[in-house]
Amino acid sequence: MRKVLPTLVLSFCIHTTFAQQDSLLRNFKFRNINYRAVTFDASGGGQFSSTDFPAGKSEGRSGSGSAGASYYIIKSTDGILLNAFASASTGFGSSRSDNSSDEYKNRNFYLAPVLTVNNKWFSKNLFTELGAEVSGNFYSSKNTSSAFSSENKSKQQAGSLAITAGIGKGRLENVTHMQNALWLHQTLEKEKRLTRSLSAEELNGLGQAIAVANNTRVLDARKRTQYILEAIDTYFQKKGLISTTDIRYFSSLNDIVFFAFNDARLAGTELFIRATPAIMHYDYDLTQQPASLKTEENAVNRSVRLSAGINKHVPVSLKHQNNFGAALQLYYLSNDYTEKFFSGSVQTGETRLDPVLKQAGASAFFEHAIYPNTRTIIRFKLDTETGYQDIGNENSFFNLSNLSGFWNYFISYRTRLNCGLGVSYRKNIYALNSYLTLLPESIQLFANAGVQVSL
Repeated sequence: MRKVLPTLVLSFCIHTTFAQQDSLLRNFKFRNINYRAVTFDASGGGQFSSTDFPAGKSEGRSGSGSAGASYYIIKSTDGILLNAFASASTGFGSSRSDNSSDEYKNRNFYLAPVLTVNNKWFSKNLFTELGAEVSGNFYSSKNTSSAFSSENKSKQQAGSLAITAGIGKGRLENVTHMQNALWLHQTLEKEKRLTRSLSAEELNGLGQAIAVANNTRVLDARKRTQYILEAIDTYFQKKGLISTTDIRYFSSLNDIVFFAFNDARLAGTELFIRATPAIMHYDYDLTQQPASLKTEENAVNRSVRLSAGINKHVPVSLKHQNNFGAALQLYYLSNDYTEKFFSGSVQTGETRLDPVLKQAGASAFFEHAIYPNTRTIIRFKLDTETGYQDIGNENSFFNLSNLSGFWNYFISYRTRLNCGLGVSYRKNIYALNSYLTLLPESIQLFANAGVQVSL
């Protein structure tokens, strides 16, 4: 009896702790009136090489540069969940190679803008959804060769628009800040920095304090770090929860708040019915001189996808997460593709394709994520899509399945250790570039491991 009673008490305490974590993560609500973020980036590089061959010296030089800007906004209230993202990137490249027989030059330029907006309006756990994605791409290239007195010019431009409209029930909440509040509470309790354990209400308040601090815009990065640490410390001080405030206490705050780089975690259930009509236009021109040859490609793709399904994200505990979902889908795509060939100003050939793809199928996924500590992510995922399709007079069943596992360890903002392995299978899958292409049936295995360093 003396051994059984402590065991029962310990089991009850463990169950109560995990049940509290489970409840707090599942019921946490992230609310933010208006968070905005702006980023700018620019890069450039160059290369020079010189090699002595028996036939003569060969030299090569190249340079490239790119620049981009993006703007992100999120608004989360009881009635609205708005996510909007806009970006534009541009770049150029130049290369030249010289040898005893030829001088080759290349010039290229690209521009790619993107805009995505998604808004959900909530009323009594029901929602309506409206979103749009607009993207464009422009690319041009020029190649010259002195040996053949040739010049090739190519120009590619594409644009797409997709609209999403839907209705549903439920809401997926971002619980990452509550996760970090639990990590912080666990760390401070282990270091005996707390005057007492926090109640469920106080833990929820800590999660809200971390959320508000992290989503308050402060342009100066150093001031932002200071502001966030002070905001969280103020919460502890007002509640009289901290016994000592020394360098170890603040280093623990800093470690959890800024270096607990796990995935964004969601909690909740979402039932949905969505319609996504889309249109894409593609143009490509290739001109070859002095042969006066020209190729023109033009494609217009119109599609619509109807889907109905469920997504469920379950924080089992602080260290475990289960995500799963399933959907029924109907898909229709018409592809109008034209390719023309010219010699001088005379058309010498033409190819026209106008296939229509119809699909009816189902998709499902299951993912289990493990967070053994604030640095490590272990994830296993299975997703599959299968159904029946018709293209022209050909009918077939299609399937695309993936099983994968990943391990990721955070060392610093710039460095991560990672590895992955998995298997994927596809059968009767069509890929859409400018025209529909049937991909060969295949089974692919992959495994990788390495260090990811961002400079």
